[in-house]
Order: sequence, then C-alpha cells, then structure tokens
Amino acid sequence: MVKTTEAKQVCRAASTVVYPALDFGIKPCGSYTREDFEKVLSRVAFEQEFANTAGKTCQLDHGEPVDITSTARNGLAKSLLYHLRNLEADAIDGQFDGVRDDLFEILRKQRLLPDCVDVAIDLHEWRFYGDADTDHVLITYPDQGTNRTYCFATICIVAPGTRFTLDVLALEANGFREKREAVRSLLETAQEYVSIRHVYLDRGFYQVHVVAELEQLDVDYIVRARPSKGMKARLSAGAETVVDEYLVQRKRKPTASVAVTVFAVPHRSTEDEHVWFVTNLDLEPEAARAYAAAFRRRWGIETSYRQIGDFLPRTSSPTFSVRLFYFLFAVSMYNLWILANVLVSAGAVPEKPPISTRVFRKFVDVTDYG
Repeated sequence: MVKTTEAKQVCRAASTVVYPALDFGIKPCGSYTREDFEKVLSRVAFEQEFANTAGKTCQLDHGEPVDITSTARNGLAKSLLYHLRNLEADAIDGQFDGVRDDLFEILRKQRLLPDCVDVAIDLHEWRFYGDADTDHVLITYPDQGTNRTYCFATICIVAPGTRFTLDVLALEANGFREKREAVRSLLETAQEYVSIRHVYLDRGFYQVHVVAELEQLDVDYIVRARPSKGMKARLSAGAETVVDEYLVQRKRKPTASVAVTVFAVPHRSTEDEHVWFVTNLDLEPEAARAYAAAFRRRWGIETSYRQIGDFLPRTSSPTFSVRLFYFLFAVSMYNLWILANVLVSAGAVPEKPPISTRVFRKFVDVTDYG
C-alpha cells in the first residue's frame, strides 16, 4: 500500500521534470509570467477545460478581478495561446525532447529500465472540426462527427508497468511515404534509449514500402496484415494455424516487393475467422500462437492512448503549434505518471497502478510550479 505522503512526494518530484523545461517565449516586459501560463496549462490539461475557462478560473483562485459574464476572451488565456502560436515546431520538439532525456536519465540511474523491450508503433488521431485545408490536418475515416484529424505517430514500450512513450512524430500526410519515414525516425530515436527486441505494427502500417523499411533497419518485426487472396489460399480446410513464405508486393509504381513469413491463428472471439501477420522472424508452426499472443500485448498502447487523453487539453485551435505543444505536454505528463508508479512500486508496477491518473493530476495540481 502506498501512503498518501509518499505518493504526493513522488508526484511532485515527477512534475519537476517537466515544468522547468517549458519555454513559452515570454518577453521580460510581458503582462503575465511563466507561472501564470503553467497554471492555465495545467488546468486545461488536468480538467480538460478550454483555455478561456481555465484562465478565468485561475485568476479567480488568486483573488483577481474577473468579469465572469463577459463574452470577451480572457486576457490570460489569450496571451497563453498567442505565445504558443508563435513557437516554432522545432523549438517545441526540443523542449519536450529535453523532458524525455531527463526522464530516462532518472530511469537509468535507478536501474529501472528492462535490458531489452518490445515496442509498438501506432497512430493517435486527434479529431478536428474546422477547415479541411488547415495546416497538418489529414482526411481520414469518419468518426466522432468528422473525417478530419491531426495525426501523431508514436512508439511506446509495451512491457507491463513501463509503457513509456519514447517518441512522437506529427504526420503531414497519410500515404506510405510519410509512414515509412515516420517508422524510420521513431525507431532510430527509440534505439537511443532502449534495446529493442521486437517491433509491433498494426494494419495501418501494412504497406510494402513500410515493410521494406523495417527490413533495411534490421529489426525483428511483426505487422498485422490485411489478408489477400494469396494469403487465404494457404489456409487449408480445418487448419488452425498457417506459417508460410510470402511475397509482399506492390505492382503499381513505385513498385516494391519483400519476402516475408506470413502466419495466421484463429480469432479469439469470431468463429471461422483468422488473424494474419507478416514477420521476418524464423517461425515454427507451434510458435505461431505464442507470437500472436505477444502481439496482443501491443494493445497496451491503446490503453496508453486513453491515459494520455487524461492529460490532453481541450482546444478548438486550428494552429498546429498549439496542438503540438498540447499533445507533447500530455505525453510528457503521461510518462511522468508512469514514472511515479514505477518509483512507488520499486520498479514492479502491478496490473492496476497504485497511483491513478486522477490522483496524479490532483497531487501535481496542488503544487507550486514556480
């Protein structure tokens, strides 16, 4: 059992990794301080409020006069968004890269990182309801009342208890070229921090050029496949598993082909259905189910996305720098929540973390960030 005092201390210590690293580009003559901005940022993230409401609430909490009936934009919130809009994407990436560096330095010093980890690469869509021509907005399948989204590719450790997000990359298009470059960049960054055993990718990355990129990177991979007629032809009547050689190819320009192993196992809940994968692993038929089970662990990344959402501010801003700053802040807070649980559990985080995201937000929220 984790005592409240210990939990507060650990959450406070984790929060000091991120807040000193934040740089809003405030000039010395500015009307508001970085502490003002930090408090609004924390409120929009932890309470999922819009900046305008958060700005008013923060000022009320400090006894400042606020016209709560005014329809004009709150000055504090307006100033925060102005500064975020004027930040360059590279500068935003740089400050949150520094947060990640500090996080993994703590983990190394405490010897809390596994020697070798499995990682998963996936896409996180942040739905958008504005103009389709907005910078960095992609067109995708309809959901939540829109087919427009900002899309962030992430790479995460899938080991239970240490599901840290290693890197984030915003996609500027949703074709195979963008995904191929994202996979290369994410893996190269991840390898700076951990030794990778297997890479898991979902069907969104089942494209021959992405598979070819994985081959060039010389990593062991498993990719969920969309079964073709050629794959299904390998499934004989009554067969439970399939393991066979296969050629993934694209016949249209730009053409490409990759020799892989295809394997399939019965779907866990749908009768007469199979789940298909391609891999570069040497695979025996009796091991197919074990690798499929290992792939299912990548669904921990979906849990990670929900928990990242616990720290993601609400916004209607169409400005990419605002969205990028908010998303990277949410990922950093998620990573620090994982760190807090690792520290209070001495590295052995149970299936249900002792510190929930709600408790973490509360303990961080009551601290003085200055």
